[in-house]
Amino acid sequence: MIHIKDHRQKFLVNLKRGHKELFDTIDEGILDKYLSEKSLQCFSMVKPSESAKTLTSVSTDLFNLVEHFKDYPEVKVMHSYKLLERVLKEQCNVSDDGNPVEVKRHKEIPSDSLQNPSDPDATYSGHKGQGYQVQVMETYCKDEDAKEESLNLITHIEVEPAHESDANALIPAIESSKERGLAPEELLADTLYGSDENCQKAEKLGVEVVSPAKGTKKEISLLDFEVSEKGDVVSCPQGHVPVRTKTKKTRHTAAFDSQRCAACSFQGTCPVKQGKKYHYLRYTDKEMRLAKRRAYEQTEEFKDRYRWRSGIEATMSEYDRRTGVKKLRVRGLKAVRFRATLKALGINILRAAAVLAVIGRDSHAALHSVFAVFIVFSIVKERLQTLWWYQKKDFFDFITNDVCIRPERSVFSV
Repeated sequence: MIHIKDHRQKFLVNLKRGHKELFDTIDEGILDKYLSEKSLQCFSMVKPSESAKTLTSVSTDLFNLVEHFKDYPEVKVMHSYKLLERVLKEQCNVSDDGNPVEVKRHKEIPSDSLQNPSDPDATYSGHKGQGYQVQVMETYCKDEDAKEESLNLITHIEVEPAHESDANALIPAIESSKERGLAPEELLADTLYGSDENCQKAEKLGVEVVSPAKGTKKEISLLDFEVSEKGDVVSCPQGHVPVRTKTKKTRHTAAFDSQRCAACSFQGTCPVKQGKKYHYLRYTDKEMRLAKRRAYEQTEEFKDRYRWRSGIEATMSEYDRRTGVKKLRVRGLKAVRFRATLKALGINILRAAAVLAVIGRDSHAALHSVFAVFIVFSIVKERLQTLWWYQKKDFFDFITNDVCIRPERSVFSV
């Protein structure tokens, strides 16, 4: 309700400044409700029992304003009027009957709806809240002895509205790093990034994604069945051979004798289900791949490989603590992306300075240069915000092409 009122108040103020003659045509009751000194106090003191009634009244006023000025071209081009139209479309149902506008239920409002009239690009996530999210990919080193002298750098930064799904971020990140010659051979990621579709696409790009599969391993899974190299079931966990098998594209079916299945002690947990003639086990290539991944997750090899993913959490903490990326003093996706990229560049500079300090530990000049880098960074990190936006791809090419690394492994996080 407060968002709807904020949008309307912003529109009325702008209309008064730019089109005073049209502003004077608005009903005085609406002006008193939204532009008076006590307007904010009035809406903040609404009782819970009256919130639905007040919200309906506010939505009706919104509809009336949009309808009142829809035939004025000079008003329709105003940014604040377009925001009113957007709010009406996203948060209200408009009809032609006696009740022209009805407020949508909370679950009906999309997550990419307008959150702030001053920042139309910001969206909402039930997990992260309002604003933006940043996708980060960096290199890592498995050699504990060479860890201090290893230069691990952030190789990919992408800022997105908060409502975007992490599942859609992995492949663009791999493609972007590949264009700049920084594609990894192995990539560690969270469960959402590691969908079967993403793993298949990444494999075609020459990248192995190491990630937990979504879901949990069942008591009896597909891997408990003996399967041929072609993916056909050879026998069940009890050693019974299927009566027949059938494969159609990516779908497989194995038919088992119903008498044996009915007497099996695993009948309650077995994925084989009763049919008209037989008991059937139906599965797809995707389900088989996921079953193999879940089984692999229980091995020591997977646990040893995947334990390095936790290092990205320290990077995210460093990214925020050293640069203040979570509290940017700018608005709009374009400006936020630019500053987030610069701050990632700053982290890479600091890491390079730290490695230089270790390599040249006995050199007083090297230590002095490292100290100077830290001092300069602390002074200019916020002043970089005065720079204007360059094309993202060209700018990040400039950042990474001068860095002599070829990452074999990367970790990915948001």
